[in-house]
Amino acid sequence: MIAVITSTIKPSTDKTYYTYEERLEQTIGTIKSLRRAGFSKIYLVDNSPLLNTDELTRLLKDKDVEAYHIDQYQFSNKGINELLMLLYIYPRLAQNETIFKISGRYTVTPGFEKPAFEYMAVRSFDFNGKNSVISTRAYWVKNAQLFEAFLNDTLREVFAYPERVVGLRSFLKKFKNNFRQQGNTLNISIEFAAAQVLKRNGFKVTELKNLHIEGWVAGSDKPEKIIE
Repeated sequence: MIAVITSTIKPSTDKTYYTYEERLEQTIGTIKSLRRAGFSKIYLVDNSPLLNTDELTRLLKDKDVEAYHIDQYQFSNKGINELLMLLYIYPRLAQNETIFKISGRYTVTPGFEKPAFEYMAVRSFDFNGKNSVISTRAYWVKNAQLFEAFLNDTLREVFAYPERVVGLRSFLKKFKNNFRQQGNTLNISIEFAAAQVLKRNGFKVTELKNLHIEGWVAGSDKPEKIIE
């Protein structure tokens, strides 16, 4: 099994609840938890504006992790950056091994194991509903070829969905938007885009009740623990 971690250990902005040292320690915790879970190969791709590949490798203190740093434009929709990071790492992955993608600073917990699935295994929310989403903090993919197809389709969906005309309401919305001055390109979350892709493109999806991961995020006024 292959594990792929996406991270931004050292962001350029001070508008983050956790310090750089805390983010680094949490990411190292991600790696250690994957080691305990039995992953034979771990890849990490990081887009921190204030790091480079040599510094990243030194900080992680784990020569067996294949770490890559890439320079990226920082989109306000951070999901776009994640998709581009994963597309960067895709050619470096063995083609016929199962892939587990996890966001940095999350750890796998007791009870974690590879599920039985055919194409992809995800935790979804109202999967058959109009506003369905999947968790992109972690998910399973059968192999690298399917991984690439899913990532490309999701990236296209992020930008294409707001422009899609499916009825009078969406036509009027698009018409009005053409006359507005907008600072950012309209797009949707990758959680929503990914769910649309999986439903529309015929991916055989196994829905998981639990991913068996946990991590800390910034709540409204204090750290908040996420368990999925």
